[in-house]
Amino acid sequence: MSEEIPGAEQPPPQDGPSDAVAGPSDRVAPSGTAQAAFERCARLVLAGRYEEALTATEETAALLRGHTAGSRPANREAAAALAYVLVLRCEALAKLGRWDECLRTASEAVDLGRGQAVTAPFTAPLGATLLGLGTALWGLGRPQEAVAVTRESVDLHRQLARADHAFRPQLANALSQLGVVLSRLGRHAEALDVTKESVTLYRRLVAVDQAVHTHGLAQAVNNLARRQSARNQHRRALRSIQEAVALYRRLAAASPAVHRRDLAMALGNAARMHNGRAESLAAVAEAVAILEELDRAEPGVHGGLFADSLSLHAAALADLGRFREAAEVTTRAVAMMREQAALNPVARRGDLALALAFHARVRAEAGLDLAGGLAAATEAVALMRVLAAEIPALYTSPLAEVVALESRLRAAVPRRDAP
Repeated sequence: MSEEIPGAEQPPPQDGPSDAVAGPSDRVAPSGTAQAAFERCARLVLAGRYEEALTATEETAALLRGHTAGSRPANREAAAALAYVLVLRCEALAKLGRWDECLRTASEAVDLGRGQAVTAPFTAPLGATLLGLGTALWGLGRPQEAVAVTRESVDLHRQLARADHAFRPQLANALSQLGVVLSRLGRHAEALDVTKESVTLYRRLVAVDQAVHTHGLAQAVNNLARRQSARNQHRRALRSIQEAVALYRRLAAASPAVHRRDLAMALGNAARMHNGRAESLAAVAEAVAILEELDRAEPGVHGGLFADSLSLHAAALADLGRFREAAEVTTRAVAMMREQAALNPVARRGDLALALAFHARVRAEAGLDLAGGLAAATEAVALMRVLAAEIPALYTSPLAEVVALESRLRAAVPRRDAP
């Protein structure tokens, strides 16, 4: 998984808030107490203080709901502001892995938008709410539905950006998110095209205001590296991920509480793409060290990315012939991914299947605990059969590899020891 779907200007953190709130929102949020409360919500999300943001968004939503009855312009502005607050809430919930609540919140926001005429001031918040809904659907393992609503958001943001260049950050963010969800369906060529467009837009934005848009560029370039790798453009992917790591290092140095997780994610991708084994190990070891520290401060919040990074760490160790160390690491990675799958079974099936498959492969290569490796491979095959039936473009090839691994282990394990 070492990839995060964009967040508010980029959609939920899977990459932090942005102009979707900081830009157009200041045109629609009501003045006075509600405006101050709205700005506080945005600051909390931007600072990565997600639990506090949930409390603040709940209070602000209640305040704004009192202003939304009727059809007067002031009421419509309050409704638009409420939609943005709900997007902020969805972002915080996504960061905390509370996907069911995120879906309910995003659905409420979209219903609010659909109930208004799609004219100013509501076109912009409708685009943002659709992006939030796409994030929630993606997080719940429903990528086909996520593609549809994310495309609708992209189309709305294109209209807005043509009329007013101030909406280009939202368009860039929506394109980046569309690339992520397309890739989850194995539609890698389309995903690469829209991600390239996102990067191009962000480069133009950074040239005008580096401080505001560097995070968006970092995320888009990170996602571009993943898209290039999926299309076997390995040299380009390596250059892109090196740029993303450099950008995230700068961001993390200035604001570690917000961006160290992003840096760990990019380092994990760098480990995947490095040609040198020692370089891969160094990158992923740094990612694991960051996530160890973050996990101590916020237990469970970073579990999916942490488990993925541990699997990458094991792979780097195995490539250097350090199989016993790798086997210990995969044991921990699988245990952590099982916890994630218990919380979100549909979305995490693929991640768990891949973790189990690698757990089995390390044991096969090392000649260690072959019975345990066979049990893991058998479980991975069962999961991947279901996934390959749903998304053949993404899982048919991994399924064939795991089936072959299972056969290899079954032949090596004495019948009395086989699970």
